[in-house]
Amino acid sequence: MNMESNEFKKRELRDFGLKSLWKVTMNSWHGLVYFYKYERSAILHLVAAILMLLGAWMLEMSPMEWLVIIMVLFTTLSVELLNTAIEKVCDLVTKDYNMNIKVAKDAGSAATGVLTLVGIVVVLIIYVPKIIEFIESLL
Repeated sequence: MNMESNEFKKRELRDFGLKSLWKVTMNSWHGLVYFYKYERSAILHLVAAILMLLGAWMLEMSPMEWLVIIMVLFTTLSVELLNTAIEKVCDLVTKDYNMNIKVAKDAGSAATGVLTLVGIVVVLIIYVPKIIEFIESLL
């Protein structure tokens, strides 16, 4: 315990100044730019997001429906970014086949797949009834 408290005392306090916060923000921005520039899934995510947001606007979604849609889109984007990070770290470790790396990559991919299913469920629950209602109003 004494050794841990000495180690704790040696640590410097984190810098919460504007310069430090700007650097953190720029690191995040660079990660997002990399994702949209080089990852295949980025274009699919972007197209799906645009379609979902345009559909929400055209179908006059309620504030709660907007909230669910935005939460699903940003959660999916976040998990896609984490999956990219997992893949890059795994590739840094080795390019050779390794069962643990395969499991890590597959699990990251499965996480994005699960959220894609959530997105499909959201579309079925929120959009389909509104689309049917819209089509019926035209007839």
